[in-house]
Amino acid sequence: MSGRPTIEIGLSAAVVAVERDAPEILVARSQDDLAALPAGPFDPRRRRTLEIALRASVAEQTALELGYVEQLYTFGDRGRVQSPDEVGPHTVSIGPAGRGSGAHAP
Repeated sequence: MSGRPTIEIGLSAAVVAVERDAPEILVARSQDDLAALPAGPFDPRRRRTLEIALRASVAEQTALELGYVEQLYTFGDRGRVQSPDEVGPHTVSIGPAGRGSGAHAP
């Protein structure tokens, strides 16, 4: 193995709606049963684009089909997912915003 760092790409979706003049955020249950943004890894061998992977992750975790999707921000800071001194892959998180479609949107 070369000295190059391993990079993983994570996708986290912020799906927002306004209901009765109040914002609502779509959440899914994480592996430790906490409320979290729908999220998943980007594996280009499985799903060829970031958008396809994001839509699939949100649908699998929440049963919501996304309408409009736009990338908001990319986080690449060391220590954001792991502590700065941990070994292992470095995670780059891409944070798109989405809008649900249909009656089940948040």
